[in-house]
Amino acid sequence: MRTYVLSFFIVIIFINFSYSNESIIKIERSWNEIVSMSGNFLQIDPDGEVSNGKFYFLKPYKSKFQYDDRSENIVTNESLLRIVDDEGYQIESYNIKNNILKSLLSNNLIIENNFKNTVLTENDNLYKLELYLDDYSNNNSGIIYFDKISLDLKKWEIIDEFSNKTVLEFTKIKKNISISENLFVVKYKN
Repeated sequence: MRTYVLSFFIVIIFINFSYSNESIIKIERSWNEIVSMSGNFLQIDPDGEVSNGKFYFLKPYKSKFQYDDRSENIVTNESLLRIVDDEGYQIESYNIKNNILKSLLSNNLIIENNFKNTVLTENDNLYKLELYLDDYSNNNSGIIYFDKISLDLKKWEIIDEFSNKTVLEFTKIKKNISISENLFVVKYKN
C-alpha cells in the first residue's frame, strides 16, 4: 500500500513538473517572438512612491522608461542603466552586468539557461514566474506575471542586489511595432 501511495505522489509531482515546463516553454516562445514593445506603466518604487509613464523595449537589451511626473527617465543597454534628464542627457549610470532586466531583454530568453532557479505558479488568469539569478536568494530576483491566455506581460517585481523591490504594472501594450533606435540615445554634457 505504501508503494502505491508513494508512486501516486511521484506521478502527481512529475505531472505538475511537466505541466510547469510546458507553460514555461510557452512563455519563452511568446516572449522570444517579441522584438519590440511599448505601453504604459505604473511603478511603485522601494520607498512606496507611485509613478506613471510610458515604456519602450527594443531587443536586444534596450529599454526606456519615460515618467509623466518626474524630470528623470531611465534608459538601458546591454551593460548600463542610465538616468537621464528630459532632454536625454545622462545624470548617472549603473552597471547592470547581472540583472534580470538584461536577461529578459535578450534576443533569445531561455529561462533554464538564464536563471539558476525558477518557480511557476498560476491562478485563473495569470502565470506567476519567480526567477532567481542565485539560489532562491531575494537579491537579484524577480517575479514576472503573464496573462494565461494572451501571455501578455502584466506586471513584474524586481529585487536588485541591494534588496530594493520595484514593482511595475503594464497596460496598453503594443508588440512588434516600429521603435526608433534614436529613442535610446543618451547625450553627454561637455
